Amino acid sequence: EQCIAFGIQSAVDQLLEGMDVEEGTLRTGLSGMAAGSTTSLLLTPIYLVKVQLQVTSKGSLSGPISVIKHTINKVGFSGLYTGALPILIGTSIGYGCRFMAYDKATHVAEQSLGFGRTGSVIVGGGMAGMATWASHYPLDLVSSRMEASVAFGGRQLTMTEHIKEIYAQSGVRGFFRGIGPCLLRAFPVNATIFLTYDLCKTNLT
Repeated sequence: EQCIAFGIQSAVDQLLEGMDVEEGTLRTGLSGMAAGSTTSLLLTPIYLVKVQLQVTSKGSLSGPISVIKHTINKVGFSGLYTGALPILIGTSIGYGCRFMAYDKATHVAEQSLGFGRTGSVIVGGGMAGMATWASHYPLDLVSSRMEASVAFGGRQLTMTEHIKEIYAQSGVRGFFRGIGPCLLRAFPVNATIFLTYDLCKTNLT
């Protein structure tokens, strides 16, 4: 996923540069959103498999192939893209925020806090990860519910119906249940991802 995202973001950024789009927040946001949307379209079936394996017992769905067969039998091939709309919207927003936050945080860390390159990348990567999840967590929750519902059968609710159901059950707070641990995990994970990417980019190009 990260290889795809970084590759698309870099390619779109270069394309926008060639179109004389000024370097800055707009260009970073647009290239990030392109990375997010492309990633979501390619990986939605994989997200579906992961969620269904997480929410079902070991005996009911034994592995990825079992999930794929079950989904196709229940709702057809289009079922593999269950939850695609909230994933597309959420990942586009999330990755736009991700790369904008990274640029801003690394700049502040270097220019205002006096961090070196490595420290700035760690801070920027961690903040980028937190910004990614904070910006699209409710939509990720909705998509996960849509994907999980395929495993249990019954009528498949739309994105709007899931949003209404969550709000009716728990109010606004329901959309952010579990976000704390998610954000805490996001910082070290994404700090490592961005540092690894930066080191590879520096030493291999």
